[in-house]
Amino acid sequence: MKCANQTAEKLERSRIDRALAGLEDAVRRCRGEDVRYGTGISAALSFLELRAEEKWPFEQFRKALEDPGMEGTKPKARWQVLNASLNAIKRAVRRQGLPVT
Repeated sequence: MKCANQTAEKLERSRIDRALAGLEDAVRRCRGEDVRYGTGISAALSFLELRAEEKWPFEQFRKALEDPGMEGTKPKARWQVLNASLNAIKRAVRRQGLPVT
């Protein structure tokens, strides 16, 4: 049974790592690209949000992606909000005792 638990934990860690990597990629690309419509981003946010008590970082991340006032005119401001939100998402996932690398 211990082996099955370790395998399940590894699988969950891998899924979390992939979801966070997708968000990190969006943050990296947001200054020069429109990253709003990637289904991977939406799926990653939803996946991680289900595993965290705090919801505000996810809402803030979505708002920063969708805010038309930031589009094209303030890429640095968008990056700052997305980056801060991503850091809060990582903390929220860690608080739930989930493995984050």
